[in-house]
Amino acid sequence: MPSRHAADPVSRARSIHDKRPFNRAIFFTLIHYLCIVAFLTCGVLLFVHPSPTTMVKPLIASGIALAVTWLISFFRRRSARCPLCKGSPLLDTGAVKHSKASRLRPFNCGTTAVLGILFLNRFRCMYCGTPFDLQKRSAVERRRGQANQ
Repeated sequence: MPSRHAADPVSRARSIHDKRPFNRAIFFTLIHYLCIVAFLTCGVLLFVHPSPTTMVKPLIASGIALAVTWLISFFRRRSARCPLCKGSPLLDTGAVKHSKASRLRPFNCGTTAVLGILFLNRFRCMYCGTPFDLQKRSAVERRRGQANQ
C-alpha cells in the first residue's frame, strides 16, 4: 500500500472559514475552567480554615459563577460547528465517534478538542475525523491577499 505524503488532501489539516464561533467557545470555556479552579480553591480553603464568616460568600459566588459560565460555554461550544459534517466537535454527545477521532484518556473527545484548540490551535472533528487548523488561512483569505499584492 502506498504511503501518504503531506500534500494529500485526506491527511492534511483543513482551514476554517469563520473562526469566530470557535474563538468565542474557547474563550468562555477557558473562563469556565478558571471558575472551576476558583470554586475548588474556595472549597479547600473553607475545609482547611473553617471560618464560615469569611469563606462562605466567596464559595457561593464562585459556585454561581461556575454555573453561569458552564451554561454560557455549553451554548457557545454547541454553536461551533464542523464546516464539513455540521456536527458540534467541541461538545461530546452520545453519537458514534469516527475511528480517527482523537481523545486524551482522562477526558472525552469534546474536551480533547477544546484543549487542542487552546494549546495547539488544531483539532480533529470527532464525527467526521477531519483535522482542522485554526491558524491556516482559508482559500478566500489567500485569494484576497494575492489580489491586494
